[in-house]
Formats: sequence, structure tokens, C-alpha cells
Amino acid sequence: MEGVILYADDHVFHSERIENKLFRKFNLEGKFSILPIDNLSILEKTVASVSTYRALILDWNFKQDSGEAGVSIPDATPYNFLKSNKIFSLIYVYSQADIPQEQKEELEKLHPNKIFFAIKETDKSVDTEHKKISDGIEGFENRNQHLKTPFIWSQAINTSVQNIFNELENADPNWIKEIYSTATKDGAEANIEVIGVFQNLLNESIVQNSNLTKSLAVSAALPEIAVANKEESLAKLYNRIYYTQLIKDAPIMTGDIFKFSDDEFAILITPECDVNAKKDSTLEFLLFSKSVSAEFIADRKKKNDVKIYNNDTISRHILPSFPFEKGIFNLSANIDFKQAFIVKTKADFESKRTDYKLNSPFIYQVRQRYLSFIGRVGVPAIPPSLRAFNLK
Repeated sequence: MEGVILYADDHVFHSERIENKLFRKFNLEGKFSILPIDNLSILEKTVASVSTYRALILDWNFKQDSGEAGVSIPDATPYNFLKSNKIFSLIYVYSQADIPQEQKEELEKLHPNKIFFAIKETDKSVDTEHKKISDGIEGFENRNQHLKTPFIWSQAINTSVQNIFNELENADPNWIKEIYSTATKDGAEANIEVIGVFQNLLNESIVQNSNLTKSLAVSAALPEIAVANKEESLAKLYNRIYYTQLIKDAPIMTGDIFKFSDDEFAILITPECDVNAKKDSTLEFLLFSKSVSAEFIADRKKKNDVKIYNNDTISRHILPSFPFEKGIFNLSANIDFKQAFIVKTKADFESKRTDYKLNSPFIYQVRQRYLSFIGRVGVPAIPPSLRAFNLK
């Protein structure tokens, strides 16, 4: 794999220490690109800024300066940092400090198969410790060949982002203001519109990245990784593909999922361009029942009718692994177009939004199928005689 290694240790710049000698050996060897960091604050800022890093070599104890003579304060640890950040790469905790076992176990659950703990042996030679760390990183990569494509993907995004920002800036340095102002005048949610424009450009760019497309093919050909429960694993995968968990204060968007009672759920179908203008009065939803959905699925299960998930019946739409309940991935939503449409006032839908939304393109598929259903036109049947004549 390619990418920079973050080496975070409060002694990394102390020339007499093994940490500095290790850093210099990594740097001179040229096999790894390595970035030294000597405090947790800079580490957090770096992780937020660098999207692709090969590994994080991390000390456990960071000395803190109280700023007052004769006053000492406890060492800082990266425990809270590791708890609050989702880190995709290898985390190689390399430390002399004793780490509480319960914290180790908690971090291993938060970063499964990606965090490892090694003792910093300062009495050993730099060459020995360098080999231990290098072998640890390479061993991790050899055992996790499937992680290579996401790294290449992230790099493709980085390259495309820089190119697009440059092109937009060269076209018009006021591009954000222009798109934002136009969206605002049209009554759309300006933030969503600006981000949407950029995301569309990003998508058009990365689909042309040959390194990424080649790597996808290689990744798809790798042996399948054994998982404890394949069915549940796939359900979790498609639950994430279909639905996004909303963060606090996210704007109301087409596809947001609402819960009006323990049994009544709904998906917001008001077009994105109208949501901002109408959210203070009324919005349009497709309403469905959790219990009725369960009954419908149970009935089809008895008949072994799995074709319902193909959504080939014009009057209804099935959404798999629907987030009726957090952590439950085998529940499906049955949206009956014949009776689903409902208009709710702000007083009715306010504070009823759940933590999830239906992602694109699935929300647009639901809207398109619903509009096709209510907009269908009945035409007279072809008489038998005409059918027979056309079959001659």
C-alpha cells in the first residue's frame, strides 16, 4: 500500500531518544513516507486533514506542560482520541506504558483487526525495533489485501478534489457564492445545492480514474473473507448502502425517515428544491406501517415469494433492511402506493424525524415509481380479433 505513516510520540524530536532514531531511520530508508507528530492536539488536526495514511504509529503517554513552574499534571493518552475517531488504517500502539486491559478491549472492539499493541523496548537496537515495526505494518497489509482498493480510492478522491477546486477557482473565484445565491433565489436549500454540484463533479472525475478501476477488478478477484454470519453481514452492508445515519442539526432532506407513532413511519418525498420553501408549512410523505409490513413479508415468506424485492408490482415498493429499530437489519418496509401519500403540517412532522434517511438513488427510485403509479393512464384493452390478426 502507499500513503504516509503518522508517527505520533512526544519524544520523536528528541535526538538522544530511540523514537527520534527510529523516525530518522524510517525517513532515510525511503521505503515509507513518515510524518512526525509530537502532541495529541496536532495529531487530531492531522488526522482531520490527511485522508489517506498507511498506518498510525502511536505512543500511549504524552507529557503535558502545565505552564507553571513546579506544577506537574498527568500525562495525556490517546484513549479519547481513539474512541471518538473512526480510523480506517492500521493503528500500531507502540509504547512503554501499561495500558489498562479494559481500555485495550474497548479499543479492539471499536477498531476490530486494525489496532495492535506492541511494547517499546528502549534497550533494544534501533535496527531491531525498526524491523519489528516494519514487519508489523507489512504483515498487516499482507493479511488485509482487500484494504488496498479503499486506499487507492481515497487517493483518487484527493487528486480529483484538488483538480476540481482548481478548475472552479480558475473559472470563477466566486463559484460558491454564485451557486449558493442562485439556489437561495430559487428557494432551494443552498448548502445542499452547492455540495451536490461539487459531489456530481467529483463522481464524474473519479469514475475515470484508471488506477481505481483496475484496483476494483483486482479486489473483486480476491478470495472471499470468512465472516461469522454471512446473511447478517450482507444485511448490515445493504442497510448502510440504503440508509445514512443523520448527524445532529442536519437539514431536512428528501428521503428523510419520520416516525409518527410506534407503528407509523414515513419517507419525505417533497422534491429537494421545494423542501426549504415548504418546511415551515407542509411537506409530502409516503406513509407505511411497521406491523402491516411485517404481516405482508410473513405472508410472502410462507409462499416463498422472494420476487417481491424486485419491486415488479407497480402499486407497491419494498425497502429491505429498513431501520425501524437500531441494530435490527432483517425488517422490510412495504410502501403501498394506493394509500401511502399524505401531507403533514409542520406541527405534525416537527420533531418526528428519525436518525436516518433513504439514500440516493433509492429515494429517487421510490419517488419515480410512485409518480408512475399515480400518473398511469388506463387505455382500452385490445380486442381478441385484433390480437389474432396481428399474430398472423
